[in-house]
Amino acid sequence: MRIIDTRPFAERRSESISNVPLYDVKALDHIINLENYRNIIFQSAHAVKNFGRLKELNNKRILAIGPATSKELKKSGYIAEQPKEEFNSKGVISHLIKTGVEGNTLVVKGKGGLSEISDYLNSASFKTDEVDCYVREPYASYDQLKKDFIDCDAVIFTSVLSVEIFFQHIFQRKKKIVFLPISSRIKDAIESYGHNATVINYFSKNLDEEINSILL
Repeated sequence: MRIIDTRPFAERRSESISNVPLYDVKALDHIINLENYRNIIFQSAHAVKNFGRLKELNNKRILAIGPATSKELKKSGYIAEQPKEEFNSKGVISHLIKTGVEGNTLVVKGKGGLSEISDYLNSASFKTDEVDCYVREPYASYDQLKKDFIDCDAVIFTSVLSVEIFFQHIFQRKKKIVFLPISSRIKDAIESYGHNATVINYFSKNLDEEINSILL
């Protein structure tokens, strides 16, 4: 069994899961006055890695969109709040509704990333700004990557961009592949190309077992 995880710089989860990123992640210059904000929300692990003021958040309320983002923050000594179940924008919004918001908020994200959190908070009269600290850049060519997917049994997608790149530049109808998105939004993107998909709990400690049960 051969499974490919398309998440950039993903940690090796098991011997059966190989990492084949479909785009680069590059830092963007950004200037922000942290004194203006009480709450800092990180929308991805890459937002944490590329945020230039990470060492200056000791007096801030820090929130992460999910486990991977929390794990990255913990490397710098921060214990972040995060949703209990739904690791996406809706989950963060639900968490904020339950716990309340005091002061201004900054959402740290990638260029072109979702603005659902900041849109909601601003609509609820909670002053919120965004800062883009990285950009996802597709490769110039995918000719060499196609061979990596020839004999795979399943592909894990962690972003809509990776879905778009895969079906536009890599996918070949030579073998049945099981598509495993990590959210309903990514599932919808796969189905828009005419293929079925099964959402997985990407952050589960039993990811191997979950995938095996789908493939068998």
